[in-house]
Amino acid sequence: MRPFTTSSGINAEYGYRDFYRELDWTCRSHLLDVTIADARRKLKSEFLKHRNVTDVRVIDMLVVKGRMSLEEFHHFWAQSYNAYAYFDDTETQKRIVKEKDATFLDKFYKSSN
Repeated sequence: MRPFTTSSGINAEYGYRDFYRELDWTCRSHLLDVTIADARRKLKSEFLKHRNVTDVRVIDMLVVKGRMSLEEFHHFWAQSYNAYAYFDDTETQKRIVKEKDATFLDKFYKSSN
């Protein structure tokens, strides 16, 4: 089976490969508190979320938006907090939210131990 090529000649599979290769550098350079495994898992889930799309115009739009996001993160046009919007359901982010939800007294009792 041939890989699906959009009307603009861009292969969606190459977009996945480019993102996959770029993840390690992006997480390190933006100092993200996200493991590479979590980032790759999130990337796979984002691509699988759109696996049933068959309209060529929609696929073109998704590929172009993905390319733009990749370029924004690579050139630091997008900041770290923009990257965290993609990773809000990772274990690291759940831990951070849990720590923020602690009340003042909980933090005080924890620090006095």
